[in-house]
Amino acid sequence: MSNIQVKSFESPKKFFDDLNFPRGFQRAGDFTRNQAQILESMGVALKALHEGTREPVTDEEERFVSMCKQEIEPQSEVERTWSTYMKALARKQIYFTASSAAVSDTGSDSIDTDD
Repeated sequence: MSNIQVKSFESPKKFFDDLNFPRGFQRAGDFTRNQAQILESMGVALKALHEGTREPVTDEEERFVSMCKQEIEPQSEVERTWSTYMKALARKQIYFTASSAAVSDTGSDSIDTDD
């Protein structure tokens, strides 16, 4: 057995989703403080595992990928946090109601500034 311990969900970069959570995870109102910290510190790895652009290297990551494929229910704090994140994303992508026209989120309403 080697002395190098592989950590699950390790990432050198912090994760931000400025498109869906422009004020950050902690201020979004969708996540607990602990969940926001998990997303920031592990989100790059979680997203890559979810999208299949990173191979799982630990049993914990293998289980996470199975949860992403909806083969198992989320159990760990990391799994529950990612599940909460995905549900929040799904809610944010619905921009219309039965009584109104669909609203596009292209940013055309934003203030145009030339720097």
